[in-house]
Amino acid sequence: MTRFGACVALGASVMGECDEAFSTEDGGWGRMKINFTKKEYQTLVEMLLTADWVIRSHEEQPRNETEPYGALRKMVFAYFKEMGVENDFEYAPEEGEYFETAVHEERAPHMRFIEAFEEASFWSNLAHKLATRDFAAEARERREESLDQEEQLVRLFEITAQYEDEFAEHGLDNVQVVIEPVSRMH
Repeated sequence: MTRFGACVALGASVMGECDEAFSTEDGGWGRMKINFTKKEYQTLVEMLLTADWVIRSHEEQPRNETEPYGALRKMVFAYFKEMGVENDFEYAPEEGEYFETAVHEERAPHMRFIEAFEEASFWSNLAHKLATRDFAAEARERREESLDQEEQLVRLFEITAQYEDEFAEHGLDNVQVVIEPVSRMH
């Protein structure tokens, strides 16, 4: 099996097969050499693509706080030819960036995980937001009959569960949004 050493700047301990790890005089971390098989490299790349989706997929413009993630991504992706996945990625020197090829995008396993996560998150967030809205409306009606913190959590959970059950059975079929007409200025 092919193995390669990727020097990765680390800020915390990492489990894995490491040749060397050391702390610098200023208490920071030095460099660590980690060996990956081709299969492990491909798994790491898929994890980075998944993380990159979460971190940067909704960015309209690059943000300073995401730069370290992009730099690490580039460092790992720089080995794509050495690891025999040149059909999966290409390097665009004018942009200094690595991109997935259409071949890789068609069979990329990380997208299945992302789609499942986004679907579950949508329903969970929708149920929670509607339950929070309804709970607040109930609290306004109760006025002086306040619930203690545990009772509040139980009630919020009950309302959330009702929405989750409804969405599991009917999806959005029974959801209606009332939009007030916007007056047009001439």
